[in-house]
Amino acid sequence: MVESKQILYSLAAGVVAGVIASIIIFIKIGGVINEFMFELIYNQLLATGLSGDKALEIANQTIEGIKPIYWLIPISPIINMLFISAILGILLDFLVNRFHLKPYTASILTGLTLILLLQLTPIIILGKLYGGWIIELLDKYIGLPVILTPSIIYTTLLTIFNTIKGPWSRWGESKPEIY
Repeated sequence: MVESKQILYSLAAGVVAGVIASIIIFIKIGGVINEFMFELIYNQLLATGLSGDKALEIANQTIEGIKPIYWLIPISPIINMLFISAILGILLDFLVNRFHLKPYTASILTGLTLILLLQLTPIIILGKLYGGWIIELLDKYIGLPVILTPSIIYTTLLTIFNTIKGPWSRWGESKPEIY
C-alpha cells in the first residue's frame, strides 16, 4: 500500500516511462544487440590494457556466455524505473509536504533531479573514466537524445498527474478499504 499520492504518481509515471524505454531499447538495439555488446565488452577490455587478440577472444567468450540473459534487456528499464521512481516519489513527497512547494513545481524539480543526477552525471563520469569511446558507442547504437527520453516522459507525466484532474486523481485520493 502506498501511503502518499505523490509516491503513487511517481511510481505510475516511472512504470510508464520504463515501458516506453523498453520499447525504445528493443527498437534501437534489438537487431544489433550482439554487435553493441561485443563493442562494449571489447573496448572495456582494451581500456584495461589487454592486447587486441586477447580482448577479442574474451569478448567472444563473454558474448556467448551472456546470450541466455538477453531476455532481461527489455525488462530491465521497467524494473530500473520502478525503483528509481519509488525513491524520486519520496523526494517529491518531501518537497511537497516539508517545503510546501506546489506539486507541479516539486514534480519538475524531481524530474530535473532524475535527468541531471541520475542520467547526465553518470554519462559524464563514464566519459571521464573510460574516455569518449563509451559515449560514442551509446550515441551510435542508442542515441544520446533517446537516452534522455524516458526521463523527460517521467517528468512530463509526473507534472500532468500533479496538475490536471483526471482518472488518476481517484487513485491518489482513495482511502484503503482494508486496514
